[in-house]
Amino acid sequence: MSQGMIYNIQRMSLHDGPGLRTTVFLKGCPLTCLWCSNPESQQVKPQLMCFTELCTACGTCSEVCPSDAVIEIDGKFGCDSDKCTSCGTCTEKCAGKAREISGRTMTVEEVMKEVRKDSLFYDNSGGGVTFGGGEPTSGGQFFLDMVEAAVNEGIHVTVDTCGYCPEERFDRTIELADLFLFDCKHMNPEEHKKLTGVDNKIILRNLGAALSSNKEVRVRMPLMPDMNDSEENIAAMAKFLKGYGHDKVEVMPCHAFGRNKYAALGWEYKMDREYTPQQLDEVFKRFADHGLKTEII
Repeated sequence: MSQGMIYNIQRMSLHDGPGLRTTVFLKGCPLTCLWCSNPESQQVKPQLMCFTELCTACGTCSEVCPSDAVIEIDGKFGCDSDKCTSCGTCTEKCAGKAREISGRTMTVEEVMKEVRKDSLFYDNSGGGVTFGGGEPTSGGQFFLDMVEAAVNEGIHVTVDTCGYCPEERFDRTIELADLFLFDCKHMNPEEHKKLTGVDNKIILRNLGAALSSNKEVRVRMPLMPDMNDSEENIAAMAKFLKGYGHDKVEVMPCHAFGRNKYAALGWEYKMDREYTPQQLDEVFKRFADHGLKTEII
């Protein structure tokens, strides 16, 4: 039975497709987007996250750590990432729940056992299961096995994807899934690489394949000030989407919701910016001028 790395299973989700859904978040992503709000999703391996704002400074973590990886910072207890093995011993003893391990290995059947718990709600609401990440397709055969298991049980399947996936695997995903939530970050390959670490050649190929299929596709755009909201980029997106008879974009304006996660991982947070209402209105006008209908999500 195939297995892979899951970092969260969220039940009763309302924003990851139609109806009430269970969202399965796979760990691992080939992109390193500057604005990523789930940095714990990028690496496939388990990671210790230290939320120092919850730390009661009891020192128990330091006493039980087998790797001597606990360090004191301004009266709180953090982590020396060079020493930490993410064994989870400290998380089991942390009374304040300030330390947690992101990521655990699960089998397809273990995931499906969680998904089945809300099957009644799927039937009554038109919901189902959504596979997200990270990038779910980077889970390889484990991902495909989960999708196929859900399909075989008659559960509606949504895939929330950045589209960076080998063609053969993505084409198989198109055959299986009911709905795609497809991120479209930038149309220019060089700019896309600056923002995400990879170019967009395979992404645009896979987006075209999805739009050409008989499956429902919702194109989503994380909107970043002065990064991907230019007249040129929006015009290029409109031209590409209209070539497939598609004229709707679900827009996700930038936010700082992931800031505390970066701190918990000991990573630098680089996206401290947001739109003013006037700036956002100007960007939406660009979409409208090019015949694209927008919806904020």
